Amino acid sequence: MMGRSLSLATLLVAVAILLGRLTGLFRVLGLASVLGVSHANDLAILVISVPDILNAMLIGGAMAAVLVPEMHRRSQNISEQNANQLIVQSFFVVAIVSSLFALTLAICSSWFTEILAFGFTSSQINEANKLIMIVLLAFPISAVTAVTAAALQGHHKPTIPAYGNLFFNVILLVAIFFWVSPENINVIAWAVVVAVSFRLLTQIIRCFMAGVFNGGFQSLTRFSTLKRSLLLKYFHALTAIGVVVAFPVVSRSFASAFEGGISLFEYALKLVEFPRGLLGAALTMVIFPRISHVFSEGNLAEATKLISHAAGLILLVTIPVTVAVYGCAEPVVSLLFQRGLFSALDVINTAKLLQIAIISMPALILSILTMNVFYARHETVLPFKISIISLSCLILLSLAVRDSMGVSGLMFAFVITSWFHFLALTISLQVKLNVSVIDGVKIKHCAALILLTLFGISFSAMMVKFVLEPVLLIAYSLILGLVCFGAVLLILKNHLPRFHRRLF
Repeated sequence: MMGRSLSLATLLVAVAILLGRLTGLFRVLGLASVLGVSHANDLAILVISVPDILNAMLIGGAMAAVLVPEMHRRSQNISEQNANQLIVQSFFVVAIVSSLFALTLAICSSWFTEILAFGFTSSQINEANKLIMIVLLAFPISAVTAVTAAALQGHHKPTIPAYGNLFFNVILLVAIFFWVSPENINVIAWAVVVAVSFRLLTQIIRCFMAGVFNGGFQSLTRFSTLKRSLLLKYFHALTAIGVVVAFPVVSRSFASAFEGGISLFEYALKLVEFPRGLLGAALTMVIFPRISHVFSEGNLAEATKLISHAAGLILLVTIPVTVAVYGCAEPVVSLLFQRGLFSALDVINTAKLLQIAIISMPALILSILTMNVFYARHETVLPFKISIISLSCLILLSLAVRDSMGVSGLMFAFVITSWFHFLALTISLQVKLNVSVIDGVKIKHCAALILLTLFGISFSAMMVKFVLEPVLLIAYSLILGLVCFGAVLLILKNHLPRFHRRLF
C-alpha cells in the first residue's frame, strides 16, 4: 500500500516538476531569443537567479532537511499541535531574519554584486545594482515559502509546492515576451517579485486546507519550540546545502570575466538541470519525507529499500541520458536556441559546454539522495564538512584553469567537483551510518556501470565526428541511449532484484 501511494505521489509531483522545468526551459529560450548571448542577458539571468540563490543557500533546502524529520518526531512523541507550532514559529522567525538580511544586502549591494559577477566592470556593477535592489524584495517572500513547502512535504502534500516553479516561470514568460528588451531589463526584476508572491499565496492557501496551521498560533510568542539543538542542525544543513547550491554560482561568477560567459554557462547548465530538477525535486518532495518517516519508526530495512529503489531509478535514467545528450548536443542546442539573436557560433559554444556539463548529471542527482539520507538520520555535521571541502576544491580548480582553458575549463572544474562531492558523501554514508546507497550492488558492478558510461560517451564522441546530418545524429544518439538503458537495467536486474520487482 505504501509503495502504491509513493508511486502515485511521485507521479503527481513528477508531472508538476516536468511542467515547471519545461516552462523554465522556455524561459531560457525566450531570453536567448530576445537578448541572445549578451551583457543584457547576463543581467537578466543574474536578476532572476538572485532570490532562488539566496533562498537555496540560506533557507530553502536546509529548512526541509531539518523541519520534516523534526515534524515527524514531534508528531509521534509529543503531539500534532506541537509540530504545527514549530511550523508557525519558524514561518515568522524566517520572515523577520530574511527581511533584515535583505536590507543588509541592499545596503551593501555593490559588494554583493561583485561577488555574483566579479568579472563585471564598475559601470556594469552599478547597472546591476539597481536591478538587484528591486529583486531583493523577493527574498523574504521566497524564504517563508520554503517553510510552507517543508510543512506540506512533511504532511505528504507535495503537489502544490511542486507546481511552484510552474507558477513562477509562467509569470516570467509573460514578462519576457511582452515587455523585455535589451533596453528594458528592469521589468524582469519586478516580474520576479510578483512571481514569488503568487507562489507563496498558493502554498499558504494549501496549508490552511491541509490543517498545517491547526493549533500552531497558540503560544506564538513562546519560542521554546525552537530549541538550540534544532538551530544548530539547521546551521549545519544550511551550510551543506547552501555550499552545494553555490557550486554553479561560483562557476558563473568566474565565467562573468568572459563576454557572454554567464549566458553560455546558464544555457548549458539549464539543459542539465532539466532531468536533474525533475528527479531531484521528486526525491526531496516525496522520497525524503517518507525515508524520514520510516527512519523515525526505526524500520531500517524499509528505509534501505526506498533508498536503493531511488538510487536505481537515478542510474537507470541518468546514464542513458548522459550518453545520448553528449552525442546530440549541438543539434539539440541548435533546435532549441538558434533563433533571434542567438547565432550559429553561440550554438557551437553552448554545445561544447553542454557536452562537458552533462557528465556531472548522475553525480548531481545522486548527491541529492545521499544528503537526504544523512538529514533523515539527523546527521548534519558530515555533509557540512564535505560540502565545504568540495567548494574549496571548486575554487582552486577554477583559479587553476580559467586563464588556460576559459569557460570550458570552468565547466570541467564544476564537473570534477560534483563527482568528488558525491563520492565523498557516499563513502561517508557507508562508513558513518552503515547505509549503502545501492544495497546489493558490489564494487565490480559499480565498475561495470562506470565502464558502460565511459564507453557510451567515447562512442558518442566518435559518432559526432562521422555523422554530419543533425537528424541522423539525434536518431543514433537516441538508439545508443536505449542500448545503455537496457545494459543498466540488465545490471540492476541481476544484482538488485528488489529494484526490478518494484520497477515492474
